[in-house]
Amino acid sequence: MRAWLRLLLPLACGPAPAPGDTDSQSTSTSTSTSTSEPANPTTGAPTTGGLDMMTEAACLEEIYPGDLWSGSEPALTCGGLELCPDGDPIVFQLDGPGLAEDLSSPTSVETDLERARCLATALRDRTPGQFLFVPVIDTEIPYVFGLEVVGELVVARSDRGLCEAIEPEPKSCHVHERLRVLRPPEYFADCVDGDAIALWRCLVDPVEPEPVCAAGPLACPP
Repeated sequence: MRAWLRLLLPLACGPAPAPGDTDSQSTSTSTSTSTSEPANPTTGAPTTGGLDMMTEAACLEEIYPGDLWSGSEPALTCGGLELCPDGDPIVFQLDGPGLAEDLSSPTSVETDLERARCLATALRDRTPGQFLFVPVIDTEIPYVFGLEVVGELVVARSDRGLCEAIEPEPKSCHVHERLRVLRPPEYFADCVDGDAIALWRCLVDPVEPEPVCAAGPLACPP
């Protein structure tokens, strides 16, 4: 599947909203720092390229050059295992008007229902771990999204889809990571047995509207 996805035509690079975000830029109140080389994570211990995550922060986020697709290590992470693994990000084929402006309201969705339900269950149960998911519109991948569950919080990640495939140098693609608060378990319980559209909406909008960026530190599970 990875080879098939790489043949899809990506959109131009640029700042990407994380799952649940309504904006694509960092907030003015952020106290995080951007780095060009994120640090390698240590399982069970929070890591970041430039911020001590064991200290308080008004907004815990990172924006740094790179892309999620290449498998580069995230800056904000507890090193969680992949949830519902299959070797590739789960793909959601979306159809419907207005998707270029709003990914949350497709009229039809095709995906691996069993795997999508597994991921919705993991969000409901606050299962520690992480995963990537990819929306496809016609033959375009507008974004690559990622979530890492850390208790009642989640690190939401995003980048423009396959940026480095079309603009390898200079690196104009950036990964955006932001700590957010997960919606309550019942929100995900309602879509675990739902259709593909319900499951897509659960994954693309899994966080509370406020705060738009949660305060640090990132407390990793034991």
